[in-house]
Amino acid sequence: MGLELLRSTSASNSVFRVVCGEMVLSDKQNLHNEAVFGHVREGVLGISIDDQSIVLKKDDLYFISPNRKYRFFDNENASVEVISLNFSNATAVSQDYIPQSIIRALVNGNCSSFAKISSGESSYAFICSAFADVKKAESDKPEYFQLLVYSKMYGMFYELFSNKYIKILDVEMRSKKYRALLRVTHYIDEHYSEGVSLEEVAEATGISRYYVSHLFKELMDNTFVGYVNELRLNHATMLLVTTDSPIIEIASKSGFNNLSNFNRAFKMYFGKTPSTYRKG
Repeated sequence: MGLELLRSTSASNSVFRVVCGEMVLSDKQNLHNEAVFGHVREGVLGISIDDQSIVLKKDDLYFISPNRKYRFFDNENASVEVISLNFSNATAVSQDYIPQSIIRALVNGNCSSFAKISSGESSYAFICSAFADVKKAESDKPEYFQLLVYSKMYGMFYELFSNKYIKILDVEMRSKKYRALLRVTHYIDEHYSEGVSLEEVAEATGISRYYVSHLFKELMDNTFVGYVNELRLNHATMLLVTTDSPIIEIASKSGFNNLSNFNRAFKMYFGKTPSTYRKG
């Protein structure tokens, strides 16, 4: 998905492929390939990302890594200017410009998702000034403007990483987490129709209840209960359309302990009752 902007500049031919514009602040979920620097020019708004809810106020700066899901909320007449950077040609960007390790971390999700820089913080004045310079250069496009954009963007990234606003994650640790999550999901996939609980999964896999919950939130943007219910409900839909079994029996075979819970969960997830789904 691409980033939706108002009054945007045309993409420059610079290696960064910079576009400046005004952010569209809808409450729908955002997911785009570009990295984004933002500057809140007016108002107040919230952003929800990685199970965090952050309030952004007038004059705040922020950075969002590429390929991350987030949503704006409580938009109180906010206006946000942004600089987006397309890393689709990561090799070109990395050659003599940004170290490959940083590009890889940004593109593959091995770094922090979000940073907020407020007035008074050590990096604020530089990033705010650089932001304005890049915006003007990309808008006016004077001769050799790419050199100015390069220099300012390098400085902005330096401030982000050197001051730990954005941190590169331990890839080996992340790999271990995925292996642990695979053990958990494999057990759930085999036992979800038996009324599997968080305590049972923790005991069977040797992973604590807290860490199981943490793995789902961090790596799957879901909860343990949400994951189990999705498996149960998808299994139920298969039974609804391929068998004539009574709905109460399908609920039981799918792991629900009573018909009322099944009907409520089914309607919340699919927007219709099991019987209506079957007729459709």
